[in-house]
Amino acid sequence: MGFYLYFALSLGPWLMRNRKPFENLKPVMLFYNFTMALLNAYFVFLVLLHCEYGQRFVDWKYPDRNNNSPKAMYELNMGWYYWITKFFDLLDTVFFVLRKKHETHLGFLHLYHHTVVPIFGYLCLKHNAVMPATGLFCLINGTIHVIMYSYYGLCLLGPSVRKYLWWKKYITQMQIGQFVFGIFYGIIMVFKQEGYPQFWFWFGMTQPFFFFRLFYNFYKKSYDEKNAAAAKAAASKASAKKVE
Repeated sequence: MGFYLYFALSLGPWLMRNRKPFENLKPVMLFYNFTMALLNAYFVFLVLLHCEYGQRFVDWKYPDRNNNSPKAMYELNMGWYYWITKFFDLLDTVFFVLRKKHETHLGFLHLYHHTVVPIFGYLCLKHNAVMPATGLFCLINGTIHVIMYSYYGLCLLGPSVRKYLWWKKYITQMQIGQFVFGIFYGIIMVFKQEGYPQFWFWFGMTQPFFFFRLFYNFYKKSYDEKNAAAAKAAASKASAKKVE
């Protein structure tokens, strides 16, 4: 992850400084986005298959770390593969750098999100990967990623398709909702849990608040600017009509 940050902030921009943006990445990005949508859909399906109709998400007992049953080992393996997909997410940053869009797209939210998710995923796998909250994260986050990657894949199909993609802002709203839900779920866990190490409460209760703040600020800034631009364009149009 240190090398990822080094590439995004220094090495990548340095390699591209005297080069033209790569404009022939559309087929690669198209394949990437739809593949990531399918991968996330697959892991969402796996969680739904093993969540016992949601009952596991309200099992507040700390799972036995010595459980070596075939079912537990299968879930551990699937958890590892899902974690690996979080490294595939980093290609998003690589595309921004290669297309020389890093200055406008690689803000703190983007880099922090892509950096800490693989690290937190590693901590979960190392400590206890079959905690219900881990599966719940995969279910909600994976669903959002299916929608998000599908959206960006469809955008690449051109203006004829892009004009129908009116739902971009709702992706960010879903991400914000994910962290609101995480906050309330964590608060319930504080009172209902049995046997969880204290470390998980510091880990589980701080990040949803922090991510909520980051995504909310991003949403507010993005759509305030768009609304202001739209109002300015409308005012200019009205002024031009008066002149006529």
